Amino acid sequence: MVASGSAGGDLRTPQFNGSNYDFWSVKMETILIAYDLWDAVEIGIQPQPIIEQEAGSEGTGDEESEAEQIPVEAPTISREDKIKNAKALSLIQGALTDELFPRIRNEKTAKGAWEILRREFRGDKKVRAVKLQAIRADFEYLRMNDVESLDDYLARFFETVNNLKSLGEDVTEKRIVQKFLMSLSRRYKSIVSIIEETRDLDTIRVEEILASVKVYDKREDLHDERDKLAGTEKAYSSLRVGNNQASGANKSSQGKQNQKWQYHFGVCRHKGKPRCGKCNRFGHTTKDCDNGKQVANCAKEEEVTT
Repeated sequence: MVASGSAGGDLRTPQFNGSNYDFWSVKMETILIAYDLWDAVEIGIQPQPIIEQEAGSEGTGDEESEAEQIPVEAPTISREDKIKNAKALSLIQGALTDELFPRIRNEKTAKGAWEILRREFRGDKKVRAVKLQAIRADFEYLRMNDVESLDDYLARFFETVNNLKSLGEDVTEKRIVQKFLMSLSRRYKSIVSIIEETRDLDTIRVEEILASVKVYDKREDLHDERDKLAGTEKAYSSLRVGNNQASGANKSSQGKQNQKWQYHFGVCRHKGKPRCGKCNRFGHTTKDCDNGKQVANCAKEEEVTT
């Protein structure tokens, strides 16, 4: 890493692994400019010939002032340019993974290394045109899923927008705003309607749209949490009431059973006799029970037997 004397610190180069070349190249260009090394990449190092004024022939002063300047030695590269090239090349090399470094291992200039990476990973005009068509289609059909969070969709949305821009597409602010509002899910129908009715979509900025939608999303999350909490409390209350009712029913049935059966010592005199399920007396069944008449008959039978 090359230190930056004026910036007061080091700038870390982004690691390039073969994907997202356009993003990586933008970041690297900014770093190289900050180090005053971008000329070594964009223009390259140019040999500077050493020139010397040819001695004029004997004559007037005007003839001497018009004397030709011709190089007397082979063009050479200044020490300063060599150092700048080495620094720029070092930054580019350090930003590549071990798998990609062999691509530029034998390159001695920063400009040459940069061009090798650009041709391989950015592609020529035909390749970029095909990529651009595919990303345009992705942008046109981009929609937010009902189960997708707002943060996830924003990441996906602006990744597509940045891919278009990196391939040379002119994506205006108005186009981004319109597409974003149209592609949101039904959850944001209310806030979209408010924005479309109250704001000028030709002049509003994307940041303003995002701020309004994010505030609305937070409020909806709070409402969802309250509804969920209320539903949980209601379900718990219903469960508690149901348990109390079941407990009361068990106690009532146990009381009835205790009222029906009376235990005593010795052998019961009604042993072996049928018992009515209606009047709770022995000696007949439910289908033969005649309420008061049958009860009176049973009473008479008891008097006779006693």
